[in-house]
Amino acid sequence: MCAYCRSTLLREADAVRSIGRMSDIVEDHTRLQITSCGQYQGTNFSVVGRIQLRYDDGFWNEWYLLFDDGSAGWLADGSGQYVITRPGGTPGKAPAFETIRPNATIPFKDERYTATDVRTAQCTGGEGELPFQVGAGWQARVADFRNGDKFLTLDYSESDTPQVFLGEATSLEALKCQLLREEEQVASSAGKLKGKARTLECPACGSGIDTVPGRAEHLVCPACHAEVALSAEKAEVLALHKELTEFKSTLQLGDKATIDRSKWQLIGLMRVRETGEEPDPPWTEYLLFNASKGFLWLVESHQGWSRTEVLNALPEITGGAGLRFGGKGYTKKWTYGSEVIYAAGAFNWRVKIGDQSRVTDYYGPDGILCEEVTAQEVTWSRSREVDAAQVARWFGKPADSLPTPSVEEPPSELKSYALGASLILLSLNFDQIVSFSPMVWIVSALALMLLWLPTWVTSGTAGSSDSGSGDWDTDSSDSDSGGGDD
Repeated sequence: MCAYCRSTLLREADAVRSIGRMSDIVEDHTRLQITSCGQYQGTNFSVVGRIQLRYDDGFWNEWYLLFDDGSAGWLADGSGQYVITRPGGTPGKAPAFETIRPNATIPFKDERYTATDVRTAQCTGGEGELPFQVGAGWQARVADFRNGDKFLTLDYSESDTPQVFLGEATSLEALKCQLLREEEQVASSAGKLKGKARTLECPACGSGIDTVPGRAEHLVCPACHAEVALSAEKAEVLALHKELTEFKSTLQLGDKATIDRSKWQLIGLMRVRETGEEPDPPWTEYLLFNASKGFLWLVESHQGWSRTEVLNALPEITGGAGLRFGGKGYTKKWTYGSEVIYAAGAFNWRVKIGDQSRVTDYYGPDGILCEEVTAQEVTWSRSREVDAAQVARWFGKPADSLPTPSVEEPPSELKSYALGASLILLSLNFDQIVSFSPMVWIVSALALMLLWLPTWVTSGTAGSSDSGSGDWDTDSSDSDSGGGDD
């Protein structure tokens, strides 16, 4: 790919010919660049090329790597997560691409892998050296599978018989990457530093929308609720929701926080509700961004606050309703549907009003593991509780300025059971009770206490909150725990 004229050049024996022009790469402030280098499994590699793949709700980069031993590989870079893969041969019997669904499993080399992402993407840009011919309209049909931090891709882009790529979830630090882009290089290419918000004029109503260049490619206008997708410097209205009730969030777009001694900015928020019978009240999810650390979620619900990280590895299913992650066991507790009912600000994927997913929560000693399943992907995250006072300190707000969790009523089925059993007990012992027999009175009182004990316990603990459990709140004593400019 010629960096000067954007022509795609095809090397044939000793000749090179042009096969057309390729669009520019959308600047996404990735730290990687052509000439970056690193090490994987003891072998050095260099980054020599890149393609950018876009789908309906977002995009990611695939960096082409050449190793010192002459082999090649790919480093996927999307939403602050990285996966490195190398060619792994062909499967003995691969499923048809059209039949693969999220959470489907396949065997490969005596292990089972779970499908986490199945989609068709368009190649919208490229640069550097690439091992195959790409151009306008080139499609990638890929199914990604995981086993813990192990990664397997079935690539159906060239034929119905897929190519296999094997690797693992990783980080730039684990790969010992060097020659990464500096902040000054980012500034010169995009005009703004990573993490600094700029204002985009909404093409629907003209209101200003704060966005983080490159990191947030899909916006929702806070004024008119138009969904806006960014393509380089061009904004396009995707949908307009005119009948939204105005929502006043506890935290506001643009708010700044200091968490773990790092500066964060709130760039997006969405309101989500549970679907199905007897749903819990809606909750709010806040997306925070830091130039070097990427994304962080804070969730505010009627039960309190939690801090959430998206996992780059799958938990181990242990059978039944259990799983293990980080050497600790978790137990399945709830399964429910969720739906986005409000969104505003900037996101690293396209958020749409009405987006739905199937959610399963697993409770354990180190927080809650959450599985979210859509038609295209499976996402895992881990949440840990944090009290409202701590959140207030992070954002430099008065300690009592954020709402505290409300105390829930005991579940209706527990109350019904206790009430019904109490009536039966009283009716069976009515004659003895009215005769004022002391022993019957004592026994009946103890029985009633045991019947209602579960509802009292539930009522007393529903609103409790662990003040920053686990190792998240390492900066609780930090004198610089308030807000401030980045």
